[in-house]
Amino acid sequence: MDSFFFLVILAGAVAGASTGLLGVYVVGMRMPFIGICISHSAMVGIIYSLLLGINPVWGPIIFSTLSSMSLGVVRPGRSRIDANVALAIFFNLMLGLTFLGIGLTQGSRTEVLGLLWGSLLFVRKSSVVVITISGLAFAVFAALFNKELKVLLFSRTIAAATGVHESFVYCIFLGLCGLILAVNLPLVGGLMIFSLITCPAAAAYQICTGHKSVIVAATFFGMASAVIGFLVSYYLNLPTGACIVIISALFFTVSALYRTFKDQRD
Repeated sequence: MDSFFFLVILAGAVAGASTGLLGVYVVGMRMPFIGICISHSAMVGIIYSLLLGINPVWGPIIFSTLSSMSLGVVRPGRSRIDANVALAIFFNLMLGLTFLGIGLTQGSRTEVLGLLWGSLLFVRKSSVVVITISGLAFAVFAALFNKELKVLLFSRTIAAATGVHESFVYCIFLGLCGLILAVNLPLVGGLMIFSLITCPAAAAYQICTGHKSVIVAATFFGMASAVIGFLVSYYLNLPTGACIVIISALFFTVSALYRTFKDQRD
């Protein structure tokens, strides 16, 4: 039991840190709907891997990564279809495939439904290794392409006009988004993981000004949200994803109140 407990803590810390860091760019680029689309593509990958008997780790990673990168084809100002409309169509497709897969599941649907809410039962040593590798991959990417990502945070159109390899960096970014969400989704839940991306980062943007400080704060808030949420879920036997989301929302609420109080004093 002790080994499982520490495995849960480690999984929560790594998952929260990686999604918190990812959220800095998802929130900063003002593209939260992309996070929803990618999280549902990850859920589709996992459900159909279980249905088809494919490896439940690598199957969803490949599907989620490739489908996420396909969103990079829609470029602002260069496509005949509005980006938000394209995302809405993609989201509807992923949502339909998700519930179709649930409907096709034979026998007990406990494992599939557990993907919606998240479960501590999905915490295994192999999953922690994969989560850690994916988080480190994104951290290395963010460090190597720090300048390009900062420009993308401001505007994709301006990034393209200034000579930044916007399409390449953006597609790799989307692919890593799909990777991180796919490996973390069983622990946090498909209906909940989007909140773990947005709330810690949004809280960091409330109380921080510099880019580096936002990254540090968002990573910490994500880690703390996941670890505390895992502990509450473990001891009170509650849904993992719900506990994590509530804690992350509390971090944002406190940060927003702090910002409001600080602005009033100034």
